[in-house]
Amino acid sequence: MKLIHTISEILGKLLNVLIVFLLILMTVLMFAQFLGRFLFKNGIYWAEELSRFTMVTMVYLGAGLACKEKDHIRVTLLEEYIRGFPLKMLRLVIAILSIAFLVIIARYGIPVLSVVSTQKSANLQITMNFIYMMIPIGSCIMIFYILVEVLELFLVKKDDGSGITAAEGSEK
Repeated sequence: MKLIHTISEILGKLLNVLIVFLLILMTVLMFAQFLGRFLFKNGIYWAEELSRFTMVTMVYLGAGLACKEKDHIRVTLLEEYIRGFPLKMLRLVIAILSIAFLVIIARYGIPVLSVVSTQKSANLQITMNFIYMMIPIGSCIMIFYILVEVLELFLVKKDDGSGITAAEGSEK
């Protein structure tokens, strides 16, 4: 579990650095585009396209990071009323459904890469599979962090809010 936690933390830090870098890149590109258009009457022709691709990349990497931080939107109505083992089972069912959805997204996202590999972006002239590759990559990152959450749910001893740790709850 310690190895998985270490991998999770390293991947999380890498995702943070990449997202911050991409955000800075996108901001600089859009500011340069603004200056070019309004001050010099001639913009950077590829800046908008690269900014759009940067935003797509940030969304998929950020979704994976949100899974790590458990920051995705949730309906917590049931979670507020149940504790202990039923809460773990509810979270397990949610994790299984989420993983099933992400596996479908990744499964059908991969064949799309061969279809879009012949298409090139209008201004940058890069193949579109570099952009579409973010769909399965982001899905796999989210699956990894959901699996880490499930492992922590059942293997890590911690207080679930009821005042009983996981080890104490299994003894009773």
